[in-house]
Amino acid sequence: MLLSALLALAQAASPVVDGALLKPSTACYAIVRGDTVMGATFQKISAVTADGVPAWDIVVHQRIGDGKFDLRDHFVLRRADLTPIAMDSRKSGVEHVRVAYGKGRAVTTRPGAAPVETAFDGRIWDGNLWGLTFAALPLAQGAHFEMPFYQYDKGLGRFTLDVVGSEQVNGREAWTVEVTTSDQRKVRYQIGKADRAELGYYADGFAQRAGGDCSAIQPQ
Repeated sequence: MLLSALLALAQAASPVVDGALLKPSTACYAIVRGDTVMGATFQKISAVTADGVPAWDIVVHQRIGDGKFDLRDHFVLRRADLTPIAMDSRKSGVEHVRVAYGKGRAVTTRPGAAPVETAFDGRIWDGNLWGLTFAALPLAQGAHFEMPFYQYDKGLGRFTLDVVGSEQVNGREAWTVEVTTSDQRKVRYQIGKADRAELGYYADGFAQRAGGDCSAIQPQ
């Protein structure tokens, strides 16, 4: 019992994030509300080298309502532990924001505005990338994690995660990972047990599930 408590405390204090659990891939998801498909998310993971180290180049592109909402987030993360090197975001094809991460600081730049520097201690993750970050944790029944993050609109924050069970997603065994946000909303992510693929999420009547139509988003 004591060992389990100590393990949970260690996970909360300093989560072990294994970026090698991710694989180069492309995926398409449907964004749904109830039974209505509202749009799609295209996701691509590529292996690159950045700042002299192995890295993942990740694109997450959402398109809703025939392009009325179009957001493309791009991340460059260290392959070892998914700590960020850089991210940039474009809305409807126009640059929205850039974040450059250095040792103990994140510098955020928006078009027409002076850069803003935010200091932090230790490791941090990018607060705009959820499912793939969670997929790289040592998921197990009952596990609890807390992950510090930086998000360009919210600043510094913390992911609070609990592995609350298992479920079948299109015939695949998945961990159910409950994420509690700062405003106490809960989002449940489905992460494949065998390959750590992000299979979907659901919350407040909205969901994202594999198998959408990304023809209007590609190529990247």
